[in-house]
Amino acid sequence: MRYSLLYRRGFVLRRIMSTKFFNNGLGNTLFDKLKGIASEMATFDRFLAVVGFFRSSGYFKLRKELGDISEIKILVGINIDDIFRKHNKALLMLADEDKAKEIYHNGFKEDIVNAQYSPEVEGGILQMCEDLVSGRLQMRIHATKTLHAKFYLCLPQNHSEHSDGWVIMGSSNISDSGLGIKQPPQYELNVAMKDFDDVKYCSDEFWALWNEAIPLTAEDIEEYKKKTYLGYQPTPYELYIKVLIDTFGDQVEDDFSIQLPDGVKDLKYQKDAVIQGYQMLMQHNGLFLADVVGLGKTMIATMIAKRFVEANGKNTNILVVYPPALEDNWRNTFKLFGIYKKAQFVTNGSLSKVLEGKDNYKDKEEFDLIIVDEAHGFRSDSSGKYDELQKICKSPCMNMGLLKSSQKKVMLLSATPLNNRPDDLQNQLLLFQNSQSCTIDGVPNLKGFFSEHILDYKRLMRERDQRDVTSEVDKIYEQIRSKVIDKVTVRRTRNNILNDPDYKADIKSQGIIFPNILPPNELEYMMDSDTSNRFYETLKQLTDGKTDENPEGKGLTYARYRAVEFLKPEYRNKYKNAVHIGQTLAAIYRVHMVKRLESSFYAFKKSLRTLLRITTDMIKMFDEDKVIIAPDLKVKDLQAKNMELDEIIEYAITKGYAAEDILFSADAFTSEFLEMLHHDREILEQLNADWAKENDDPKFDKFRENLTHKFFDKEINPSGKLVLFSESVDTLNYLYDRLTNEIGRTDVLMVTAANRNRLGQTIKENFDANFESDSMRYNIIITSDVLAEGVNLHRSNVIVNYDSPWNATRLMQRIGRVNRIGSVAPNIYNYMFYPSQQGDKEIQLYKNALVKLQGFHSAFGEDAQIYSKEEIVKEFQMFDNNVKDSIDKKIALLREVRELYNSDRELYRKIKALPMKSRVMRDTGKHSGKSVIFVSSNVKTEFYLATPTGVEVIDFLEAVKYLKSKPEEQPVPFANEEQHYKHVNSALAQYTTEYVEAADTSSINRTDLDKTSLEANKFLRTIKQITTDSEFKSQCDVLMGYINEGIYAQLPRYLKALSREYKNDRAKMKQDEYILQNKISELLGEYQTMNKEQRHDAQDISNPQIIISESFK
Repeated sequence: MRYSLLYRRGFVLRRIMSTKFFNNGLGNTLFDKLKGIASEMATFDRFLAVVGFFRSSGYFKLRKELGDISEIKILVGINIDDIFRKHNKALLMLADEDKAKEIYHNGFKEDIVNAQYSPEVEGGILQMCEDLVSGRLQMRIHATKTLHAKFYLCLPQNHSEHSDGWVIMGSSNISDSGLGIKQPPQYELNVAMKDFDDVKYCSDEFWALWNEAIPLTAEDIEEYKKKTYLGYQPTPYELYIKVLIDTFGDQVEDDFSIQLPDGVKDLKYQKDAVIQGYQMLMQHNGLFLADVVGLGKTMIATMIAKRFVEANGKNTNILVVYPPALEDNWRNTFKLFGIYKKAQFVTNGSLSKVLEGKDNYKDKEEFDLIIVDEAHGFRSDSSGKYDELQKICKSPCMNMGLLKSSQKKVMLLSATPLNNRPDDLQNQLLLFQNSQSCTIDGVPNLKGFFSEHILDYKRLMRERDQRDVTSEVDKIYEQIRSKVIDKVTVRRTRNNILNDPDYKADIKSQGIIFPNILPPNELEYMMDSDTSNRFYETLKQLTDGKTDENPEGKGLTYARYRAVEFLKPEYRNKYKNAVHIGQTLAAIYRVHMVKRLESSFYAFKKSLRTLLRITTDMIKMFDEDKVIIAPDLKVKDLQAKNMELDEIIEYAITKGYAAEDILFSADAFTSEFLEMLHHDREILEQLNADWAKENDDPKFDKFRENLTHKFFDKEINPSGKLVLFSESVDTLNYLYDRLTNEIGRTDVLMVTAANRNRLGQTIKENFDANFESDSMRYNIIITSDVLAEGVNLHRSNVIVNYDSPWNATRLMQRIGRVNRIGSVAPNIYNYMFYPSQQGDKEIQLYKNALVKLQGFHSAFGEDAQIYSKEEIVKEFQMFDNNVKDSIDKKIALLREVRELYNSDRELYRKIKALPMKSRVMRDTGKHSGKSVIFVSSNVKTEFYLATPTGVEVIDFLEAVKYLKSKPEEQPVPFANEEQHYKHVNSALAQYTTEYVEAADTSSINRTDLDKTSLEANKFLRTIKQITTDSEFKSQCDVLMGYINEGIYAQLPRYLKALSREYKNDRAKMKQDEYILQNKISELLGEYQTMNKEQRHDAQDISNPQIIISESFK
């Protein structure tokens, strides 16, 4: 006996281990085991199972193998631990039958949503339902917290000591992974036993549990099935509306209403903008409010702010950032809406006051909402004020309000957010987005998305001299618009509002006129041959200087601005990028001189004299062997005041300069520099002498002729008011002098930066249509671009651009002054003095401006022609000859859903609740063999068009074109199902590759990190290697985290500059460890924000889900 026991315990145990235990390894799975029993056990007739959870999608694979047995009973234990975790509170007593069934039902639905999309899986699920109806399968739910058991009984009709029978026990549930079907297999551990006592024990346990459990009836399952895509066939119309609800439902259901102050018009288009803008603010922490000039952005922003205050609670603080001229406007509007006490106001040049806590400003962490007016002023991420604003916007909120958000919300207002380049948009987005954890659908990495477009744009800018690149620039901005801008921008043009019947009727009933902006009128002035020759020769001298690109150049070199560039190397080291600085200054001055020539001959002659004087003064410094270079000191202005060089040096020393830092001897420069100065002086003397002979001014003659005959024609200009813009104050002085002294007009008001604030009231009285006075004291206002922003001049409807601004979007701002709510004239006239043909040839001012403007139109859909007759306003024509842009279409779709919501709330709710994976087959006579698939995860939604040749991403409006349907259209039975499943699975696969895998931020090949960021990270890694101080190391880690996430623009630049000082010299770094530690500590204080772990929005991407799919027969 003892021997046999030893025998059993010793030798056979090894054999039992290898046969009775299995771990779901290859060929050794639960599925294999059950399959083996079913085929080998001749008397197998009953399958009884107790499982923790049960996947209907796993059942069908097992069902095939179980063959024709007469009884299948499955007891499902509800995993209560999970439920407690999810609800975080005690559930009702689970003896409550309905509650237990509800929990099972939710699991059933979830299983069907997550199951593989294939006819086999669906067949298996339907088979399970049939088996339940026929009684072949019986299921019960056991609702006891202690049921964690999982075991499977394979029995004959009557199990006894003399018959076969198996029990399998362990960790596997009935699911793909539990059965071991899923690859790679999940590790499970199970044991199979057939001793009668073991099997009998488990069988008795089964029946005891079965009798305590709640039966799941055929009716229950039929009811559950109806609530999945397998049990309900929607109509094409229902699927179409489902997609619209998915997109616009939040806006439609938003029952926002606001008590408007007296005198404020209740405009539907503004209310919709408030709803849309508020939701963007909640979803993305920020938005662009970019309605075209004059539609009431200040009002809309204030209403969004009021709504935010109401939602976030009484401790909410707002910071409003604005150009100085707009202060009254903001303060008055906030007072009007009763939120003045919640806000502090700061001009866009004084943000340092907030950072330094001056003038009673709150700490940056105390603000919850930042509103930035004329936000295009922050388009360059290399400016100091951008860095200041970014530090404010990215600092965490100290008081968690009712919304429980520690991230600030940021509203950027500007009718022209895109001033020059794609980088402008990226930089502004990075005021409320982080590059690496971008919230915008479909853009996991913001800089990664923009980098290729920025490179393409730069390439096109280099090629535009040789060919027309306009359409390619359009394409870049079209991409940026559809992928990014649309999702974080509220922008409507006047045409969008007039194209919507509701909006149009609303503004008409309130007596509001949107004037029609007529195409630009060209005023070309003719020069006689003498003037023309002089003009063209001068242009050549101004632009044909000797450079690396133009080695044969004979014109001006602008040497006066390039002193640092020609210092000998040993002196030049103290100036970073000396060559680049010199060449950039020369390029800027070259453009400036041509612009002056184009503005007015008067302004140009003045600049010519100045350039000769400062060049001569520089030569004088060489003669005295005392050359001063102090960029911040404005040496040339001091020389102009007749200060001697010694006096200037004394003055500099009192200002804190060391003499050796600013004073150089003549031989500190290369010999060619003095030659260049003499060369320039010679040309300038000759030009000054030549222009002294020019007494004509054909441009002014053209202006005077139109002043009398055209600009004040009552037909054109009913109010008798005229606005003239020029970029040059000298030109304005010249015009004012000639208009008043020569023409004798006494009604001319000249406004420049110097007198603007003093004249604020006068401007309102004479030119603002919303002001109660309608004074005729001044009828012509001539001004620089100081009035191109934030002022109403809309008693006038005629604008004269005396010269074209270099930055063409400035023209939009100018027209916006007269194109505002309250304008009375039906048309706006826009006159341009075009640069003479020769000037255009040299600097392509026209082409430059056109390319920039064209890009602007593509990204934002502008209203009117701004710059030339040739410029076609892009209204994003999609199909038909019916010109409707994407915003018009979205407004119309929003209206369609809103009408359904208001007229048939029951149908709306039914469609909204359609199950995931709902699908339809249509026979419309077109789109044959195509499918549209809508896929979503927690961070991105995407529409795909599948055809027999492949799958491509399409945008929302394109998808709607396919999905659009009338309520009466019925679905057709599914045909060619194989192709439908293939289409849907191809779309899912593409989504996973493009998005889920691409969003892995830990990958080493980070395309979004520029060289500066990589260099900054390398420097921080080196610091970590030389220090033993653990706190210092963790500070470096925090900064590296900020850089990798792309939170701050200037932080990596600062670190790169610091690393250059050390040139990877570890010994010096070790020596300076204390200094470095202080610098890193300072940076952490300045650039403080939350890391990914602290932010609630840091989330992993959930599995992609099929929302709907539609195939065409």
